[in-house]
Amino acid sequence: MKKEIPTLPFNSSQGMIMLAASIYSVALSFIVQEYVSSPAVNSLVNNISVAVSVAFALAIGSFVDQHGAWRILFFTTLLSGIACLLPPLIFDLDKVAFIGVLIVVDIVISVISEFDNAARTVYIVRKENREAIPLVQQGISSLNSIASIVGYLLVFVTLSFVALPNYLYLCAALYLLALLIWLRVPADQVAVDSKPSFSFSILARDIRESSRIVFKEGIALIFAAEVLFTCRNQLVMSLVILKIGRYDPKFKSILVIGLGIILAVAVGASLNRAVVSLPAGLKKLSVLALIVLSAGVTYLSGGAGRQLSPFVFGLLLGSIFGTGIPVYTYLETSRIMKTPAAYQGRSTALLRFVGIFLTLIMAMFLGFFEGRVKSSVALYFSAGAIILLVIFCLVLLQSGHEKNA
Repeated sequence: MKKEIPTLPFNSSQGMIMLAASIYSVALSFIVQEYVSSPAVNSLVNNISVAVSVAFALAIGSFVDQHGAWRILFFTTLLSGIACLLPPLIFDLDKVAFIGVLIVVDIVISVISEFDNAARTVYIVRKENREAIPLVQQGISSLNSIASIVGYLLVFVTLSFVALPNYLYLCAALYLLALLIWLRVPADQVAVDSKPSFSFSILARDIRESSRIVFKEGIALIFAAEVLFTCRNQLVMSLVILKIGRYDPKFKSILVIGLGIILAVAVGASLNRAVVSLPAGLKKLSVLALIVLSAGVTYLSGGAGRQLSPFVFGLLLGSIFGTGIPVYTYLETSRIMKTPAAYQGRSTALLRFVGIFLTLIMAMFLGFFEGRVKSSVALYFSAGAIILLVIFCLVLLQSGHEKNA
């Protein structure tokens, strides 16, 4: 039976959700930047909410696999819009109380996001022909790239005259619009043998089965590579705004820096479309080359300072995003294509669970070196570069495993 996702309403709705998430993420980073100066604390504040949310990720993945993904995406969009209205209510609190309440609110938004991430993957697998899934995933990655570009551009261009709470009001409006468009997307069908139920014994069984699937289906190496890629993203991306703040404390050059970032991300999105259409062998070689390039720009970004012009500085930072887009698409698509349909939600949740907690462990570990090195921010970027080199080795090993299979 032919399955097909209606492209225009699906992409429009998901694109608006991603744009709202992008604006929220950038605005939140600027808010935290005003209150926190330590890289370790900054990273923890930006990631603690995600870490708490992924503690529930395995249960969320199991829940999504057993329920309608369309309905879950409907409610996650609704609740995200409501949650975005909460942070502006706490701006008048003192520093400690503000950060504490902000973390709690961000935890709520992050838990909602976990449902959204798992449900989107499950919806695509249920509603689309298997051979078309890589193209749909490429489309999702491109949408995410465009959302990042527009979100960053919007905030950077208007930051000098728009109050931070207004960005959150805009996010709420975008979620509402996405919700209305989503009503035009058809619902998915849950498999007959997917009986909605939950208990801790069932959750423990799901963890065992999800872990076994990773090894049984021969995707342990690619799964580990994507876990590390998640770790690298969370570790480095949460400090990009802090890095910009160190380079340009009063954000006088933020527009020029932003244009450099946006250009690099746009090039990355174009590379993503090109790489997806390549033959398998050439695609893998391209991804390996991009991983090495990404490691290089990540390392150089950590040490970049006022010796660079604002545009070149932004271009270098944006290259971290740009080079990562095709790599993420390759890793994500490889994992999805080799994971049984009934385990898509749990596979995504397990990946997020391991990746985020690994990020927190690394952030706390690197925090011990603050004050002992010349540039503590550069230390985090160097760690991100090393992680990418490990990913390079894992992808090579996976290629060798597939050839011998």
